[in-house]
Amino acid sequence: MSVSEGQGLLSREQLAAAAGFTGEEIDQIEEAGVIDAVDGGYRGVELMKLQLIRQVADTTGGLRRLLRAYADGDYTLAFLEACLPNGVQLANQTYAEALAELGVPLEEMQAVVRACGLPVPQADQLLRTDEAALLRQYALIRALPIPLEARLHALRVTSEAVRRAAEVQVDLFRIHVEEPLLEAHRDNMPEGQRLLTDIAGSAQPLVEQLTHWLHQRYLETETLKDFAMHMEEAVRGESRGVSRRGDPAVAFIDLVGFTVLSSEGDDQALAVAGRFEDELVDITREWGGRVVKTMGDGAMLLFDEGKSAVAACLELVTRLPECGLPPARAGINRGPVVAQAGDYYGATVNLAARINDYARPHEVLVSEQVLPDGAHGIELEEIGDVTLKGVPQPVHLLKARASS
Repeated sequence: MSVSEGQGLLSREQLAAAAGFTGEEIDQIEEAGVIDAVDGGYRGVELMKLQLIRQVADTTGGLRRLLRAYADGDYTLAFLEACLPNGVQLANQTYAEALAELGVPLEEMQAVVRACGLPVPQADQLLRTDEAALLRQYALIRALPIPLEARLHALRVTSEAVRRAAEVQVDLFRIHVEEPLLEAHRDNMPEGQRLLTDIAGSAQPLVEQLTHWLHQRYLETETLKDFAMHMEEAVRGESRGVSRRGDPAVAFIDLVGFTVLSSEGDDQALAVAGRFEDELVDITREWGGRVVKTMGDGAMLLFDEGKSAVAACLELVTRLPECGLPPARAGINRGPVVAQAGDYYGATVNLAARINDYARPHEVLVSEQVLPDGAHGIELEEIGDVTLKGVPQPVHLLKARASS
């Protein structure tokens, strides 16, 4: 049987084996009304329920206690059906069988799944149908001249971004919808859970569609940028890979006093970090830059031009305290960088970080490479040669400020 077949209901044996329950335990769970058979089989969402029950039962005193709480109405799994309506579907084929058919080594696929941060499948484990389609596509990608390690690295970066997006989406719903709604219906919990299930069922397709749309738009943007670079190189007669804009400007910015502020409690620290990131993303984008990564109270930014980097950082150090955040400082350097899967490395990056460390609150310090010819609307004050930690030679620094 090919990996595209076998997408029907799960048998009782498949359900029990995949969830780690005995047949007797499956009977108990079904009698309690937690799962239901349909046309002699079980939908994928029933397997997801059982996997959740297995996990929670192991940490809360066993299956019997968990089923008692279900019977008392202390929780419902209808919400799970609304959020994950398709559930898990299993093909009638093991990973080993499917991979042998496609010519993909089991060890390689296990490395791929591990790089994605997901549970590693075993050879005799039944294949999920959504993974069946993915395996066929992966078999085609293997034919491209991309080394395995490069593929794994790209998967690690992509999966971490997607994981974070999913985490933010779930937290958003829990904090602003689930908790307030259940609190409002604390005297009638079944009604609150029913309303919550209805809302989740309506929101889930939108979240999936929005996430897919965002990826498509960013893929479109990056593809167009890449083609524009190729076209400019061709028109100018430049060889492949020659920079058309010169070296980028790298900026580091952080909040001064965040550690003291975070000592007031985790909720306060979380709120500050969230507001910092929101302002950071908005202002950086307005000046044509991008946020490479955030580190709680700090961030690394990248700009094509030195002027944009300085202008963005000047706006940030002014704007952040106005938003009730601690004072900020920034350090900027410009030069060649090493790019790898959305991150940047090298001496230019390291020096920018050291300049940031040297800056005082409300300051934007730059190396002389950032704006060698100055820039309209920006004044540069000489600081002179400065010895920075971890930098062998003194670095000539200037302090930037907006022209009055």
